[in-house]
Amino acid sequence: MVWMMIVSFVLLVLFGVPIAFAMGASSLLYILIEGIPLSMLAQRFFSNTQSFAFLAIPFFILAGHLMVQGTIAHRIINLADVMVRRLPGGLGCVSVVTSMGMAGVSGSSVADAASTGSVLIPEMKRKKYSSSFAAAINASSSVVGIIIPPSTTMIIIAWLTNLSVGQMFLAGVLPGILIGISYLLYTIIISIKRGYPRESKSSFKELLGSLKHASWAIVLPIFLIGAIVFGIATATEAAALAVFYALIVGSLIYKKLNIQNIIGAIRDTVYGTTIVMFMICSSMIFTYVLIREGIPKLISDLLLSLGLADWLLLFIMIVILFAAGMVMELVPNLFLFIPIFFPIATGIGIDPMHFAIVMLCALALGLFTPPIGSNLFISCHLADISIEKATKDVVPFFLVGAVVVFLVAYIPFLSLWLPSLFG
Repeated sequence: MVWMMIVSFVLLVLFGVPIAFAMGASSLLYILIEGIPLSMLAQRFFSNTQSFAFLAIPFFILAGHLMVQGTIAHRIINLADVMVRRLPGGLGCVSVVTSMGMAGVSGSSVADAASTGSVLIPEMKRKKYSSSFAAAINASSSVVGIIIPPSTTMIIIAWLTNLSVGQMFLAGVLPGILIGISYLLYTIIISIKRGYPRESKSSFKELLGSLKHASWAIVLPIFLIGAIVFGIATATEAAALAVFYALIVGSLIYKKLNIQNIIGAIRDTVYGTTIVMFMICSSMIFTYVLIREGIPKLISDLLLSLGLADWLLLFIMIVILFAAGMVMELVPNLFLFIPIFFPIATGIGIDPMHFAIVMLCALALGLFTPPIGSNLFISCHLADISIEKATKDVVPFFLVGAVVVFLVAYIPFLSLWLPSLFG
């Protein structure tokens, strides 16, 4: 019956049913045929989300929306503009650096793609950048939003694997920065090749002014990560503090937040949180059925029985994650593959924290790849271009990102060094 569930899930996805609904409906089919009480379905749907750690998700989402409404995002863009606009393809470089900066305050790559792209993509098109390149660079660089902390996705992974949220935040810093720098270098190379313009050189006075204006945004991620790592606050408490911080800075210091903006931010937060939590609930039921039927153990035992070298087994798992990220949303992928791949990873001696970051980075690339990459959809909409036309510029960014993922996978130092410093 589990194969009937899987087949029905695939068919529903192919017919355009959203992933979360497809997972829930196919799981319900299994439960009805197997005669499992529907009360168990309701219990599984809600009980596991009654976690204090999950409360951090709506708080971080709300903090991100308040920061956008409070013009913190624009100040980060201005700072990035002053820092790198003189490089070849200045606006493209600004897009990458802005995404790295926004990652430290929003915790969501989708929010970063929307806020950064709405400002920079029209300006890039006005400066004669191709629409496909503008969309590709915005979609790809925004994935660092869930790798550089704080990250709502990391909170979900930490909950699923019983890892420390603070340690995961630290583990994601260097890989996230490395992906951002690799995209920056690729943007420079392509801009030189295509003759994209440099912007005017910024003065030292202009740099100091931008630093001053963006200082409140720069301090936030340091404050949040420090509070979590040093045990001053839990991830949920730190997320609540981030909301309070965004309210104070946006309304009293920058004086851009008003009642209307705050209500809009709360509305967007309810919408975003509902989507995330519904995916989590549906994924829990789907994963429960798979575990009940022993599918994760069956697959992990099968892969381990092949007798492959450890490095080759890790390579195969990463390639599978790349493929899964292209055809399914990130959160369901986490619930599906963590029970399968974590026993394999620990079985061949890979550090759980290290493998968690490798999984996150590999699946993150799916956010800007066809056919369902959410960041790519947003960027193409902002650039007024079809996904098919943007794909030619997306592929090189995916390949560059894939190289970095393999570097992170085979050099554990990149993800484990910072956590080791804080024990």
